[in-house]
Amino acid sequence: MSREVTSREVILATCALMLVTGSLAWGSDAAATDRGLARESRSLKAVCARCHNLQIVMDTPMSYDAWRDTVQTMIDRGASGTDQQFADVMDYLHRTMTTIDVNTADAEELEIVLHVPDSTAQAILARRSTQKFTSLADLESVPGVDAPTAEAKARLIFFK
Repeated sequence: MSREVTSREVILATCALMLVTGSLAWGSDAAATDRGLARESRSLKAVCARCHNLQIVMDTPMSYDAWRDTVQTMIDRGASGTDQQFADVMDYLHRTMTTIDVNTADAEELEIVLHVPDSTAQAILARRSTQKFTSLADLESVPGVDAPTAEAKARLIFFK
């Protein structure tokens, strides 16, 4: 039985993701965020590990749209799970395995993928309007960008 991810589910998942990443970025409730990430990780294992070694997921960062298409393809091929599990999988992939071009991403995407508050995302947008980013060091020079977080995500961050 094939199941298609609806636009409504993507919107709901994105809204839930923004709420979760908001607490991550500003530290308002780190324990809740840790529980959310743990739940998302469990959903990833429950849905994806039935057919795949999860290392293939971790070795293949992609854009959010590519992840959405990949998850839809897996659903079309028979992946099973609850709506919540599929939303959790998308949230997990978005926050941890989604690539980003710092010079073209919108503020919302910068917040989610880089785990920064809106004020930092806006500072990134302002800086790149006058001078494109060329390196991780450039990005880390923006106040509010956490260097250890940026370095941990280095393989996901691009400067085109």
